[in-house]
Amino acid sequence: MQAQIDKSFDLKQLNKYSLGLKIGGDFFSANVLKVKSNTHLAVTEQKFSTSRSDEFPTSNFVDALKSCPVKVSKKYGEVSIAIANKLFSVVPKALFSEKNLEYYISLNTQPEGEFDIKYQVIDDAGVVICFILSKKLNDWINKVFPNAKITHEISVLIQSVLRDFHSLSEDRLLLNISNNYLDVIQLKKGKLNFVNSFLYNSKEDLLYYTLYACEQLGIDPHEIETFMLGEIQKGSEEHLLLFQYIKNIHFGSRNKNIKLASGLNGLPNHYFYSLFNQHLCV
Repeated sequence: MQAQIDKSFDLKQLNKYSLGLKIGGDFFSANVLKVKSNTHLAVTEQKFSTSRSDEFPTSNFVDALKSCPVKVSKKYGEVSIAIANKLFSVVPKALFSEKNLEYYISLNTQPEGEFDIKYQVIDDAGVVICFILSKKLNDWINKVFPNAKITHEISVLIQSVLRDFHSLSEDRLLLNISNNYLDVIQLKKGKLNFVNSFLYNSKEDLLYYTLYACEQLGIDPHEIETFMLGEIQKGSEEHLLLFQYIKNIHFGSRNKNIKLASGLNGLPNHYFYSLFNQHLCV
């Protein structure tokens, strides 16, 4: 997509802004927030080439950052970074022990190469998100943004949907769709009941994983209220296919307290849901 940058964005005022980065295996998104007015001024998404090895392609990533239309710099007053991958495990807070991080990760994934493990406690959900990122990426973050707050995108999503889609009377299914990733979250009577992420390559894959999650949860896809978030276009093949099988499906929207500058007003309300919420959830 093309970058959305408000005309008020001032490169001389970076120390008064907060930079949010979401980093995946072959893409990153960047968002700039004016801290004083709590207004989002710029957003973009960029792709970069992957490596044949399991190592994070740091040089390709850095090259993409240099050409990014939204300035990425050490001069920002605040920096938050969300890791977007499937390499995470969800652990009940009551059972969590920091000394067991590697064991928790092994329950859900078998990562290759060198990596570092981090975690975030989500008190409202009563869970801890344990996640990994490439050691090369973590080393780059520590060098360039040593004071950055690091989280996982799934942590941001859980916290945000519990706030925005909470209902004590109805169960709800949330589909966050971005860059061939599908995050599925189920809220049952206002509480987190299920979360998982899937990598898909076609619209049929997207439908399959959605229906598979419904089957595993024992819910009727024709009945449960479902919201789509992320970068899925209204009227796209993916949207229309999902609508054929999930009748009570809608596009979600960002929280009303999230303010966008006029230069970003053309964005659909469900776009960049996790990115716009990131600074609130780290």
